[in-house]
Amino acid sequence: MKKHLTLLAAALLLTLSAYAQADKAKFYIEGQLATPTKSGQPWKLYNIRSQGISFTDNDTIYGHDTDKGVQLVFDHAATTHPQGFDCGMKFYRWQNNSGRWQVDSEVEDAQAAFSQQKVMSIMLVLDCSSSIGKSDFVKLKNAAKQFIDVIIDKSSDGNVHIGIVGFNSMRNTRTFDLRPLTKESRKDMFQFIDTLQLNNRTAFYYAINKGLDNIKGYVAKLKIDKGKKYDGNYVIAFTDGYDNDSFDPKIGKAAEGTEHRYFQHVNQRILKEKIGGAPIESYVLAIRGNDVDRNNTEFERVLSSLSHNASGDKFYSLQNFDKLQAAFEEIGTNLINKWQSIYCYIPRGYDGRVRWTIECGDVARKFFMGVNGSVGKLSYPKTDLINRDCVMLGVGLDMTFPVTDLISVGGYVELNASRGIGFAFTPTVAFSFPNNSAIMLGIGYRGADHFVSNGFLMRAAYKLTNPWYITVSYSVGHGNTFMVGAGYTIFGRKIE
Repeated sequence: MKKHLTLLAAALLLTLSAYAQADKAKFYIEGQLATPTKSGQPWKLYNIRSQGISFTDNDTIYGHDTDKGVQLVFDHAATTHPQGFDCGMKFYRWQNNSGRWQVDSEVEDAQAAFSQQKVMSIMLVLDCSSSIGKSDFVKLKNAAKQFIDVIIDKSSDGNVHIGIVGFNSMRNTRTFDLRPLTKESRKDMFQFIDTLQLNNRTAFYYAINKGLDNIKGYVAKLKIDKGKKYDGNYVIAFTDGYDNDSFDPKIGKAAEGTEHRYFQHVNQRILKEKIGGAPIESYVLAIRGNDVDRNNTEFERVLSSLSHNASGDKFYSLQNFDKLQAAFEEIGTNLINKWQSIYCYIPRGYDGRVRWTIECGDVARKFFMGVNGSVGKLSYPKTDLINRDCVMLGVGLDMTFPVTDLISVGGYVELNASRGIGFAFTPTVAFSFPNNSAIMLGIGYRGADHFVSNGFLMRAAYKLTNPWYITVSYSVGHGNTFMVGAGYTIFGRKIE
């Protein structure tokens, strides 16, 4: 009877924690679901709102039937959650009778994935002027390669098209024409980057203009498969100095400042031109080279004016080349986030409020229960002639109840055996961490060997990020015991 009551209480606590989890979620998408009333009509999600998750603004999302249930897609998804969408999103239904959210564990977790329906072009524009220096030039090349690796890690099927412009003077500007990013073309891109050489002059505007022309000519001939859409044009440009070499008879010669015609020409292309029906977004990274005065505010004003994207200007003013790779990685990650879509699933035939929540990384109040086994040694004082040292085995149960988002309290009970049966117990305090791990500490009592050995018990346990946890305990009294063990989480696997 006691066993059944314990399991019932644990199940109740777990259910209540599931309710609270959705209610207190900091990262979620919520909406009102309408099931079609006639055959052939789509499912419809409306009154959509979210927190900590952004996506393409839509008043209504339409769903279609799949083998996993009804699928809804939120396009251009991004989140401020530190772990992103890596752990999936749980599905909850609103229960009108209880006025709470109820998790539906049988529904496939929502997942964010790189959208395979989007086609886009990226042009890397890399300064190869002599002012960079050989060692820093290697850092620039490695940063550009790392950017490509960040992108290919999410999409290697050729939907992303990448080209490269390496420039110093107009005469020495070299172009790697756009092509689909695959594992094979990645090698060619890396080889091109490796062959870039330093030289004098800086034709920055000319290089950007040439890169845009390359995208325009390439996209005009690009055949896009049915079901896919051309989604964007991106320029990621780096320079360490002012343009001092760009010239076009129709435009004029580049000069410092934003009022000159060559600058205005490139700037207006970025702001207003559309290629393949999609706008141009640009990211500019800059390091003040030897030819730029450190107090020259005009330098940043000019270059930041060439940086435009959907989330506002994105200009990177870097102190040195050691920061360059991290900046390229950040841009790559931002682009990946822009191209992500969240694929959510709902059961067929359900009407009402629904919610998907990210459930990892954050600490939340959650009941915890774990079982464990341990092995160790029971030692008696040398003056004790009746009892001798012996092996001791133990099985135990850990249980904690949340008090705050970070702290839980509970206890540990143990049944042990050496030459005789005994037991142990400790009150326990648990401290949870954002990475799904936790540490449990307890001080209590252990009796062993028919309670011939009674002792003051100290115990610690560390819960790993997976369901397992490890334990160590030591008791001191008439006989001393030292034990180590391992446990498995039954309830509360996610500290979330």
